[in-house]
Amino acid sequence: MKIAVEKDIRIIDQTAIEKYQIPQLILMENAGMALAEEVRKHLNSHSKVVVVAGMGNNGGDGLVCARHLHNSGVQVKIFMIGNLKKLSVYANQNYEIIKHLQVQVELINDISGIKKMGKTIAYDDVVVDCIFGIGLTKEVEGVYELAIEEINNCSGYVISCDIPSGIHASEGLIMKTAVRADKTVALCLPKVGNIMFPAAEFNGELVVKGISIPNELLEEMEIPLSSVTHDMIKKVIPKRQRNTHKGVYGKASIIAGSFGMTGAAILCGKSALRSGVGLLKLIIPESLHTIITTSVPEAVTVPLAETRRGVFGINQVEKLVNTCEGADVIAVGPGCGQNAEMNEILRHLITLVDKPVIIDADGLNTLAKHVDVLRNKVNDVIITPHPGEMSRLTNLPLEVINMHPINTAREFASKWKVVVVLKGARTIIALPSGKAYINVNGNPGMATAGSGDVLTGIITSLVAQGMSSEKAAIAGVYIHGYAGDLMISQKGEYGLIAGDLIEGITQAFRNLEL
Repeated sequence: MKIAVEKDIRIIDQTAIEKYQIPQLILMENAGMALAEEVRKHLNSHSKVVVVAGMGNNGGDGLVCARHLHNSGVQVKIFMIGNLKKLSVYANQNYEIIKHLQVQVELINDISGIKKMGKTIAYDDVVVDCIFGIGLTKEVEGVYELAIEEINNCSGYVISCDIPSGIHASEGLIMKTAVRADKTVALCLPKVGNIMFPAAEFNGELVVKGISIPNELLEEMEIPLSSVTHDMIKKVIPKRQRNTHKGVYGKASIIAGSFGMTGAAILCGKSALRSGVGLLKLIIPESLHTIITTSVPEAVTVPLAETRRGVFGINQVEKLVNTCEGADVIAVGPGCGQNAEMNEILRHLITLVDKPVIIDADGLNTLAKHVDVLRNKVNDVIITPHPGEMSRLTNLPLEVINMHPINTAREFASKWKVVVVLKGARTIIALPSGKAYINVNGNPGMATAGSGDVLTGIITSLVAQGMSSEKAAIAGVYIHGYAGDLMISQKGEYGLIAGDLIEGITQAFRNLEL
């Protein structure tokens, strides 16, 4: 499903009005009806509803919602915050309708009004938040801040219209304060502020409702952001043939491990194998050979001589590169450490080996020192940074990465023509074309050492099996999160470790095959 920012919605609305001849008043009517439909799901015969409306079109949606609830016999009260002179044209038309109905409406523009509202909503069954819509770009202050505080202190079930008031729809930021909704009814399409953290925590259950925008319009709209869905991944996963052999499913080389970091190589290798790769080579420092070959006996190990314990020798770079020539894909970085040898290895792989390269962990920290090497790449490159690594790659402060992860990932992917997998609670897969996908599965239990190594193994395996770098990155992230979600039912979030994810991979693929 496409994910919108404010500009996208403005264009959609304008096109619906001008090209498809759907009046704005009809769009507002449909939005209010959709909202009322969701409100009814939380009512019984004795329930009361309070609608808290602002002066914009979001408030107009709330007025329509109140009218439909009133017409179906629900006891509704409306609090309108702000100056009626600033009421939007279409909200005002619905306000004029409401004035002729037996619906109690109170206007609020000072603290005493807010306190009165607070006493009313404290005991009501459902509170509908329609204060701000997608146009909020400045911090919430004054009576609006106090109103949101009262809503958050109420004991009723809170439903927000389109997006919880106080959230920046295009960035997912909290504009000083925001409504903590139990449910959010997103209209037409989900917004970034419905999906991305920290705002996602304020949305509660997210429901997306249509408002009669034509499917043709939504399909023709060039919206660069989309969510990753189960059906999407099910369609692209390579199918296993009955008359087959290991060569059909690709050859992968993973350059991993150093003294004290053997686990990264083991986890990455196991996850690649569990994801279906036909033949796996683990290229490792020779002192790690025994423990790794014992832990991952299904892999071919290629131990290389060391200059010091657990570190590839600088004179082994050419041999390492030659070893990778027969592979369909190469992954580099998990547990490798940062050293001059890694710099040479990375430079050779990027500029001399015409195979897709996946760079993770210490490979990224090494790349950050010489990111210009990407100008001379001869292959597809996938990078899988967490925010700290992305900060080093871009020289942007970590706070900027965390505030603007989508834009950061998209800009880097477009500039360097690489696939960026920016890991986080909402992992972003940004493509060189400027498009990006947001993955919404996964859970806090996956915030554990080694989880990223497992992800690298999955993506590596999918590329080896013939998937494009872009599709493999998208599918790999989804399967990684899906595996984590499957395993928390057995391990719980506190008990989940990276090794459990490998078991989850097998279940995830089995479910995707059904």
